Amino acid sequence: MLSKNTIAAIDLGSNSFHMVVAEEDQGQLVIQDRIREMVRLAEGLDGSGELDADVEQRALDCLSRFGQRIRTLKAQCVSTVGTNTLRRINNSDDFIFQAEQALGFPIEIISGYEEARLVYQGVAHTLEQDQHSKLIIDIGGGSTEVVIGEGFTPQLLNSLEMGCVMMTQKFFADGKIKAKRLQAARIFVLQRMKAINFTYKRLGWESVIGSSGSIKSISSVIREMKLQKNDGINRESLTKLVAICSDYKKIKKLDLPGLSEKRLPVFLGGLIVLAGVFEALGIEHMHVSDGALREGLLYDMVGRRQNKDIRNESINALSIRFNTDIKHAQRIEVTAFSLFQQLKDDWFKDVQGSANLLLWACELHEIGRNISHSSFQKHSAYIIENADLAGFSRQEQCRLSAIVKLHRGKFVKDNSSETHKDQRLILNHLAIILRLSVIFHRSRTENELPEIKVFISEKELTLKLPERWLNEHPLTINDLEQEAEYLSVIGLKLVTERMV
Repeated sequence: MLSKNTIAAIDLGSNSFHMVVAEEDQGQLVIQDRIREMVRLAEGLDGSGELDADVEQRALDCLSRFGQRIRTLKAQCVSTVGTNTLRRINNSDDFIFQAEQALGFPIEIISGYEEARLVYQGVAHTLEQDQHSKLIIDIGGGSTEVVIGEGFTPQLLNSLEMGCVMMTQKFFADGKIKAKRLQAARIFVLQRMKAINFTYKRLGWESVIGSSGSIKSISSVIREMKLQKNDGINRESLTKLVAICSDYKKIKKLDLPGLSEKRLPVFLGGLIVLAGVFEALGIEHMHVSDGALREGLLYDMVGRRQNKDIRNESINALSIRFNTDIKHAQRIEVTAFSLFQQLKDDWFKDVQGSANLLLWACELHEIGRNISHSSFQKHSAYIIENADLAGFSRQEQCRLSAIVKLHRGKFVKDNSSETHKDQRLILNHLAIILRLSVIFHRSRTENELPEIKVFISEKELTLKLPERWLNEHPLTINDLEQEAEYLSVIGLKLVTERMV
């Protein structure tokens, strides 16, 4: 039996799947177990975004093994994210559904921005803490994350479409090493880096840290071949290693001390990326860290358990950026949670997760008004879905966007991109609570509302309000009658009863 303080983080990368199991004790982590498997998910993705059946099965089998290790943990103790390749798969919902069945836990797809943030957190927590600025580079299978930050705070984040698997497929698919291909790969990396060179050099950094299997493998080879005297990776030794590899004709023939057989197929791709990053940013030396995205996930989970959820900070920052009427949002929030408490047992299985979505929807539902009052809910929804929100997965942003888009006007069926009927129903229920709360605060005044009682019986939602108050608020009566028509579209009957 695992302890109640046991948590697990799973990183479904483009090259490897990683799982870390840890014991959390007063904010500190003690690693219990690490499992890594070379799945090479990106290797099975073709140009049209279809995933090869054999690679898909390889991934599902790996997740089944991971699931066995953490089977007794509760859902809130496990965080699983997919990165670059899962962002690129066509109909990823189908694969995610099968993957969740194999693992036994939900899987979230994160943006490149969020991937970079989590990498930074993972590395930063493995270092001796000081406030000096650091440049952190992580080379994955499908992308490379480049981040500058101080302490635990990232300041500049980018995720670039170039990783060890991707580069291998693009330039060395047949396994042959040729001078022209090496030069083409180098130029490709430099072109990708060109978009960020100026801003990164202008901000500057005091030290450089590398993470990920590719960088650790390169460091291992440099050390075993004695290409430099100090630890880490020097620019000179990196250049020497590229030259050594260029003397070989085929990747499978690379005979380098310190290079594992599993890393061999994608080693050259990662090496070219790292050499290009060094060249583009003028890096002379890099330290190597054991921290990575999965450690970032663990520390994010610790923060949420201690009510330090980065997602709340992201919502607050976005609200301020778009000049939200905070007091009005707070009034709506109070009413929404009064209704939520009365309906939660009937409507929501994941009470905490649903409460979070409702809270964030209350805070952000009006941010689109800064663009246009006309159909501002559509502008709000678009901003939420496409903004870089630290701590959020792509699915979470889509869910939040769907609720906000539904908070006024006609109730559109299947507004959400969710494929699971139960999840769509939850979003509809949260949207209904938000819609009713907005109606009761249409006047945008500080006037207190009476007690609103709400009951649900099959397909009928009943509101009970004091008769005197209703007589004094004819506009609200009219709005509730209109709302009843809107909700009838989804087969829900809204009834308003008067209390004497």
